[in-house]
Amino acid sequence: MSQGNDQFIDTSEEQIDLNSISKLGIDYVMVRNNIIKLKNELERQEKAFKNLSETVIPEVMQKANMTSFGLANGFKLEVKPFVVVTLPKENADIADTWLDDNGHSGMVKHELHVPLGKGTSNYEITTIKQIIKERGFDCIEGKSIHYQTLAKWGREMTEENETIPEDIFKVYKGYKTEIKGG
Repeated sequence: MSQGNDQFIDTSEEQIDLNSISKLGIDYVMVRNNIIKLKNELERQEKAFKNLSETVIPEVMQKANMTSFGLANGFKLEVKPFVVVTLPKENADIADTWLDDNGHSGMVKHELHVPLGKGTSNYEITTIKQIIKERGFDCIEGKSIHYQTLAKWGREMTEENETIPEDIFKVYKGYKTEIKGG
């Protein structure tokens, strides 16, 4: 930053001139750019670490017919096998059948989600829950408001100078600095 890494212009002064704002803007851009550089460097280091860990060292150790190696600094390298298994959603039915057919039943968790419209009455919801429970299934009810719907409502309430109950909703009001380009 223009005045050192942890020094900012004292904004408690009554008089702040345009030069001070300019310096703050320069600091803002520099800090933002440093964050971007650090994130990129972290990503680069993580890739290098993964390459060493999962490719380079295991290949060299395999060529030397070794699974472990002690280092002069007291550390020890060990190469151990690992496996990562994922299941694409579109293959869930096929996997479920295969697992059942091959002695691995019970691995797939089945969930039913019943989207209910905004206008669904409490009576209708209670009735649906009763039917599900009568059939011997647990019923977990969840309620939510889509974040974009809530954001729009919050903007509208603020624009209309309406009060948003802060004992119900988390409300943060502040100012955001943005810069474009670069």
